Amino acid sequence: MGTTISLAIVHDKAKVLLTEAKRRLLDYEERFSANDPDSLLMRVNAKAGLAPVQVDADLFKLIAIGRDYSLRSDVSLNIAIGPLIKLWQVGFEGANLPSEGAIQDRLALTHPADIILDDAKQTVYLAKQGMEIDLGAVAKGYFADLIKDYFLEQDVQSGMINLGGNVLLVGAHLENPGGFWRVGVQDPDQSRNHLRGIIQFQDGSVVTSGIYERHFEYQGKTYHHIFDSQTGYPVDNDLAGLTIVSKSSLVGEIYTSLYFNLTSQDLLAKLSATSGVEAVIITRDGDVVLTEGIKPFYTPVTEVESPYY
Repeated sequence: MGTTISLAIVHDKAKVLLTEAKRRLLDYEERFSANDPDSLLMRVNAKAGLAPVQVDADLFKLIAIGRDYSLRSDVSLNIAIGPLIKLWQVGFEGANLPSEGAIQDRLALTHPADIILDDAKQTVYLAKQGMEIDLGAVAKGYFADLIKDYFLEQDVQSGMINLGGNVLLVGAHLENPGGFWRVGVQDPDQSRNHLRGIIQFQDGSVVTSGIYERHFEYQGKTYHHIFDSQTGYPVDNDLAGLTIVSKSSLVGEIYTSLYFNLTSQDLLAKLSATSGVEAVIITRDGDVVLTEGIKPFYTPVTEVESPYY
């Protein structure tokens, strides 16, 4: 999944459960990957414009969820954006600034309405040759929720699932005051694990996305990995980082992408009106903007003595 994964639980059979959780995560990665030519998702992509492909129920469900959100108007989440991601290669060897013609050609292949789903047959059909689904904006949150469900089925009372920017908490922390886990919010202007703030939280999800993790520079300009599927270029606004706090990790991941094309103030208004999500927004100028519901649980890092978790 292109990140470091950490799992921790309190349970009499912790080693057995963690081993199974690891097996499941490797299975999800193998089937859902947009970078492995042998994955089930890539079989769908390989048949674009040719034939529908029957897929596993969990993959079908995630594609259906991603498609529904991608069809909303004026949002930056788009699971059909694969051809554009492959063109730019941001975060991979060969990252480049494509020509305008190449960008326009790829944009024609990124319409989520061209993802045709058959619920009865559990098939996925991409209507145009060259189309590719990329679930990178939703997959880790989905995986985290599935692993938490497994832990809960096994009566795990306390634990943490960290899929690199997607932190999902099971129950309360057994040692920290008030049972709160302490989850760090990355400082976009610093290297990994340099924090801007701490969220005290339990039994829920903290997902962070930003323009600082994957990017490249060309002729003095920085290009990051969060794209506007209307223009074909990286989103250009005042946002540097966005952290979403929610019950579900999938919901958190969706909302770190869904409105990233907006300005910080418009984003604040959208998220403040959305039930079940709270947010920490960090602008390129370094300002921190909070939704009302997160304010009692957020502390600037300068006021915190201990590390997160």
